[in-house]
Amino acid sequence: QCLEMTTKRKIIGRLVPCRCFRGEEEIISVLDYSHCSLQQVPKEVFNFERTLEELYLDANQIEELPK
Repeated sequence: QCLEMTTKRKIIGRLVPCRCFRGEEEIISVLDYSHCSLQQVPKEVFNFERTLEELYLDANQIEELPK
């Protein structure tokens, strides 16, 4: 999976889609989906909407952003 994330503790890591990271969902502040060849915003982004401060989607093929 093409995802880099940063928590408020400034931990950066690569994620594989799974539920094993569930305990950290509350503190995700940055998601980086840059250069991932995406055509739409990943649905996982909305799991972090309460704490997300920065979302990077540059260099993808996204034509429309969800509300």
